[in-house]
Amino acid sequence: MTVLESVVWWTTAVLVVYYLAYNVLYILLVARAGRAITSELAWPATLTRDLTFANPLSPGVSVLVPAHNEEVGILAAVTALLDLRYPTVEIVVVDDGSSDRTAQILTDAFEMTDIDLTTDDRVEQEGATFATLRSRSHPGLVLVRKASVGRRSDAINAALRVATQELVCMIDADSLLESDALLHVVQPFIDDDRVVAAGGIVLPSNGSRVHRGRIVSTRIPRSVVVRTQVLEYLRAFLVGRSGWSSMNGLLIISGAFGLFRREVVVELGGLDPTSLAEDADLVVGIHRMMRDRGEDFRVVFQPEPVCWTEAPATLDILAKQRKRWSQGLGELLWKYRKMIGNPRYRTLGVLTLPYFVLFEFIGPFIEVAGLAIVVTGFVSGALPWQMAAMYAGASVLLAALGSLAAVLVEEVSFSRYPRRRDVLSLVTTALLEPFWFHFLHSWWRAVGMVRALRGAESGWGVMTRAGHAEE
Repeated sequence: MTVLESVVWWTTAVLVVYYLAYNVLYILLVARAGRAITSELAWPATLTRDLTFANPLSPGVSVLVPAHNEEVGILAAVTALLDLRYPTVEIVVVDDGSSDRTAQILTDAFEMTDIDLTTDDRVEQEGATFATLRSRSHPGLVLVRKASVGRRSDAINAALRVATQELVCMIDADSLLESDALLHVVQPFIDDDRVVAAGGIVLPSNGSRVHRGRIVSTRIPRSVVVRTQVLEYLRAFLVGRSGWSSMNGLLIISGAFGLFRREVVVELGGLDPTSLAEDADLVVGIHRMMRDRGEDFRVVFQPEPVCWTEAPATLDILAKQRKRWSQGLGELLWKYRKMIGNPRYRTLGVLTLPYFVLFEFIGPFIEVAGLAIVVTGFVSGALPWQMAAMYAGASVLLAALGSLAAVLVEEVSFSRYPRRRDVLSLVTTALLEPFWFHFLHSWWRAVGMVRALRGAESGWGVMTRAGHAEE
């Protein structure tokens, strides 16, 4: 072989090993997730949830809702929250400097009037609060109006400062919770006092039908962009987070639906207003604080309660979102770099964080550069077709099989998409995704990581909402 052929051959061999390692680890996560979900579903929980609902001593929940220009969906979201099946619920909506009618819609719909509330000064807030209102028709509904500093975390902190309940549930303004969602996600706190945080599954609501803030029929969206995100969410939540949770190594609880002991979050000072990955930052911060104290604790994931959220409908908006997410992850890994590989932090330190460094931080660069080298080598004749086929099998075939495994776990365990055509649509998407979206997504992630390395500034970004189709 020439020097060029040797370099291309060995580079491809390293890529094959890399992809094999990634997909083998993913399959192990699938196995852990399947086992955890099977164990969870083996116990009939309906009676338990009914007892929790009927028990006045069940811990109260403050639902924290940051809202920035959410006039399209805010009324449906708050209406759904007011109808949640749970004994004690407080809803704190924070209008974070919206330039649209978000605050006015809530004020008109729920008869909001100005009030004075005691605030918890242990939690810092940058943007000044200029109004606090309570609903006369629904006393458990509070609206905080504040100046925006461009960070969702500051809005959450503003809500946290006035929240009064033992548990706080952080969601997005466009989130639609199922009526029993809180009963599901609160149960681990009741069953085990070591639990300090719990997350539920998040799925795109695009294409589904809504009535009074509730999903009444689920549909796989027609848009291939959104369909691909449904598949991503199933992989990330149902498989990834279930698997890491089973080892108490969960790194992320989605900001779209997470429940925490309020006092633990307050002891951390609230969310870090400088972090783009404020949801993961909070969870990793809790791990570090509890391990440093030597306290026994658990951070768990509940695969059954669903939070439905509107996913980006165009590649342009999706690209901006993923670049921001990737930048946030890069900043997070740097912030907590001393925990990486540190056995003091148990599973998170020796397994989860190294996994994210190898496959989420370094991975995008390897995938983008690797694809360019393999394609160039194959086209120029420097790479034998056998090695190119091995690369394709490791990167494309195994990725498709991993996605199909996630679909299988969903359909066997929950069957949230009961129509046969929807299942076939997910299967088709799983088979096609590696050929177009996978490497496009790797490019976006690489751009985000470069931004993190450069220390570039970024904010919420713009997410155009189409709203939900009401029945």
